[in-house]
Amino acid sequence: MMEEIGQIDLFERYRNGDLNDIEMREFDARLAYDAEFKERFEYYQQIELGIETHFRSDLKSKLIELDQTLDLQKPKNNKSRVFLVLTSSIAACLLVGFLLFNLLSSNKNTDLAKQYWPEEPGLPVKMSTKGKYDDAMNAYKLDDFSKAAQLLENIQSDTSNYFRGVIAYKTDDFKEAKRCFIQIEKNSVYFHKAQFRLGLILLSEGDVNSAKKIFKAHVEQNSDFSAVSEEILKKI
Repeated sequence: MMEEIGQIDLFERYRNGDLNDIEMREFDARLAYDAEFKERFEYYQQIELGIETHFRSDLKSKLIELDQTLDLQKPKNNKSRVFLVLTSSIAACLLVGFLLFNLLSSNKNTDLAKQYWPEEPGLPVKMSTKGKYDDAMNAYKLDDFSKAAQLLENIQSDTSNYFRGVIAYKTDDFKEAKRCFIQIEKNSVYFHKAQFRLGLILLSEGDVNSAKKIFKAHVEQNSDFSAVSEEILKKI
């Protein structure tokens, strides 16, 4: 974490033009050869551009309120006042830095989850005899997710839970997606697929520790998702 905070400080200095010629050349060179450093710098720029006006106003008002509180406290001497102002300013800067770091991490994890989310084509539809999932799969393949989910609700099975979880994710109902994936039994052919998707959802929500446990389990069990799970663990 200290490394990321140090990088935020470096990005701030770069943006403010406070780097000397040597530091500037080193910074530009690192952007060229260090992909992760470049990615974090791009996230930093996105966050800087995306900070809402009301956030700045709220921070400003809190600092004004803090200054008024310090005036009421009436320190006995100037040294005490300087100390109070200095420590309060440091605390405010640390808070902003911490918020920025969390925003950077959150965006990175959300993008990772989207990047590694596997596309699910659905079950093949039988042409000769009609199967119990055919109507739901036809609706699913036509992106009629509401109808597909409604049809699957009438079927109690791991298959139904799995596809309902996929549909819930596609419709941004992450809570329902997690509920469906968690219900799938360990002996099910859908278990590893469901667990991998569950890990991605947890990652996008910021529950990194729980996501890591799932990805590590895939690696340890040498599942079909072991290789991709190992990739994700290196990037978290």
